[in-house]
Amino acid sequence: MASFQTYDTPEAAAAEIERLRAELARLQAAPHAAQPPATTERRGWWRPAVAGVLILLAAIIAPLSVLATWSNGQIQDTDRYLATVAPLANDPDVQAAIAARMEQVIFSYLDVDAAVDEVVTALEDRGLPERAATTLGALSGPLSSGIRGFVGDRIVAVVQSDAFEQAWVEANRTAHSELVAALNGDTGGAVVIDRGAVSVNLATLINTVKQQLVDAGFAIAERIPEVEASFAIVQSDDLAAAQNLLGVLDDLSIWLPVVGLALLAAAVAIARDRRRMVLAAGLAVAGSMLLLGAALNVIRPFYLDALPDSSSPEAAGAVYDQLVSFIRVALRGVLVIALTVTVVAWLSAARGSGATARSALSRGVGHLRTGRSRAGLDTGRLGVALATYRTPVRAAVVAVAAILYLAQDHPTGGTALTFVLVTALLLLVLEVLATRPEPAPVATPTGDGSPGARP
Repeated sequence: MASFQTYDTPEAAAAEIERLRAELARLQAAPHAAQPPATTERRGWWRPAVAGVLILLAAIIAPLSVLATWSNGQIQDTDRYLATVAPLANDPDVQAAIAARMEQVIFSYLDVDAAVDEVVTALEDRGLPERAATTLGALSGPLSSGIRGFVGDRIVAVVQSDAFEQAWVEANRTAHSELVAALNGDTGGAVVIDRGAVSVNLATLINTVKQQLVDAGFAIAERIPEVEASFAIVQSDDLAAAQNLLGVLDDLSIWLPVVGLALLAAAVAIARDRRRMVLAAGLAVAGSMLLLGAALNVIRPFYLDALPDSSSPEAAGAVYDQLVSFIRVALRGVLVIALTVTVVAWLSAARGSGATARSALSRGVGHLRTGRSRAGLDTGRLGVALATYRTPVRAAVVAVAAILYLAQDHPTGGTALTFVLVTALLLLVLEVLATRPEPAPVATPTGDGSPGARP
């Protein structure tokens, strides 16, 4: 049975109420340090050691998962493979390298200088005047250069045409299965591995140039036989080791991400302080993605320096950048998610810089909520429900965002950043719309000692 203190006069009761209000305000304004900090740490010397090992293993598996996903996409998904190699048809360095290779093959069968000498000799045998014969002999060099330029222009026109782009895409579509076989160590087909090089057959393009030269009246082009010329897409003495690595990663492409996430979950579950372990996990995965990106940049010059002198470094660099572009895209997506997890764990700290930042954010939300109220925007029962069920609403928003993100075929860093920003904005809007329920009336003593309702 509740009892109430009686006061002699209403003024005494009012003074006591003001005193209680002041005391309540003082307690609310007291710093958190004055209160005994709650701890979420659990006992067990082994917890940080085991959790640290699990985080380290997960950080090692994270870049391997990205590489495995890339390898599986290139091997199993034809459209993904075409998306990788198709832009190379418009790369100027690749076009120049292919044109140079085709020109080398064509002129190995067309001895232009010998053909010009035959023409000059035939004309001289017809009894040309001495002056005309001398002039014709002097023109043999420029004539040879002109013929070479004419053939070269035809080759460049073919390589830079829309027909070449279409032929490049269709050739790679047809050759995809051969490329897979080549990466697995088999030989034969349009794409082969020979002496550490993955090469594409250029026979179709050379035949196209041959036919155009014949149609233009350049009859000696008929001398060009059916050739088996090729253009190296990838060339390295360590290609055999790369074959074995790609094969292993392709087999583990499904399990590596699952194992990595399981290790992270286990580390958080057994840690002394789970929040700190989540923060450490985010930093570890983000660091591993940065190391993977740095490794790709470091490998590039070593790969180009190891190419034979006959290769085009510019074209090889363009091919390398294009082949690893999807690795960069995937690691950026993982990097954004890892950093987001890190920031959330930092903001959830009970004290320190994270708690200060969270308090500043809460004050900002409070100002926005106050501005909404002053503008007459009353959210009514919806706002009360959002405030009452704040935690499940937040969890639902994050869960839906995660499901939608995982449903993306090949999320990029931009995709991940967009999901993070949209999710954060939605959570902010929900916080601004939330309205705390009105507190129940507080009983106050009246002058005669009976309880009354606070006005």
